[in-house]
Amino acid sequence: MSRRRVLTAASAGVLSLVSLVACTSNGADETTASTGTPAVAPTQATSVATSLITAASRAQADATAAGDAARAKVYTGPALKAANAQAKVLAAGSAAQRAEAELGTDATVLGISPKAAAPAEIIARTTLKKSNAPVLVLLTGDQSGQNFTIAAMAPLVQDAKVEALDPTSEGSGLVGTGTGLAAKPSDVSAAWAASVAFPDPKPSQLVADDPWSSQLRSDAQAQSKALGAQGVFAQTHEPADILGGLRLKGGSGALVFAHLTRTDAIALHKPTKLTPSKEVTAVSGVKTITTEAQLTSSEFVAFVIPASGQARVVAARDQLIAAEAH
Repeated sequence: MSRRRVLTAASAGVLSLVSLVACTSNGADETTASTGTPAVAPTQATSVATSLITAASRAQADATAAGDAARAKVYTGPALKAANAQAKVLAAGSAAQRAEAELGTDATVLGISPKAAAPAEIIARTTLKKSNAPVLVLLTGDQSGQNFTIAAMAPLVQDAKVEALDPTSEGSGLVGTGTGLAAKPSDVSAAWAASVAFPDPKPSQLVADDPWSSQLRSDAQAQSKALGAQGVFAQTHEPADILGGLRLKGGSGALVFAHLTRTDAIALHKPTKLTPSKEVTAVSGVKTITTEAQLTSSEFVAFVIPASGQARVVAARDQLIAAEAH
């Protein structure tokens, strides 16, 4: 239900980039188990998550300075940059596109980090308003459990399942460097990135395949085929940060949020006048592609990493944030 569409070449040589839906460090603290006391009370966590998600929804398509200011109070790190880019896209798009992307204002808290672990974290679930499709949200705060902001937000991948975290009344351990997991979060992110690269993906036994990853590979192949003899297409996914995450109930694994940078590159064999999509123009101001283009997107991917076995993608989103063309 949440898939990213890449470039597709139209019959007139026009490129279209269409979105169907569209840092903090978690490595310093090795609090891998619940302490029996959450960083914030469950009722407070619900209030914080609801407030931030509601504010995010209200500012979602506001590309004005007021919208930027509102989002700066809601998001942090790469999530803020992605939210600002999305606002430009939605403001320039159709009413139907804005309706498809609109967030609900509900919030269900799934897990809370333990008291004294830093940074404080809350993982919540909300929905896309029109489809009621579930969206995972990572909120990070300070050691006192205050000043939370949204560090990542991503819709669930089709058929994905997220096992329960420890009860919110007890708190769930932080992921840390991945002690006790089948693989380190940074290794999982890197393995996944290599598995969806184009034109040379490198399958990995660390990560199971999933509909999102399959769609990425399929879209890249379609883009390359659409360009045909006109040029060459390549796509890379570069791991950036592990944004956070919490341990699953009973030590069975962890739910981890990663940030990656996706780059779509097109090199034309000879000068050709191509018109990029409205999304590219809205984000970057680029109106014509003559010889080459590079599109940069932020990717937010949530993995479930078990204690043993393969990790899997359970939620994912990417957002075009910049473009250059010559």
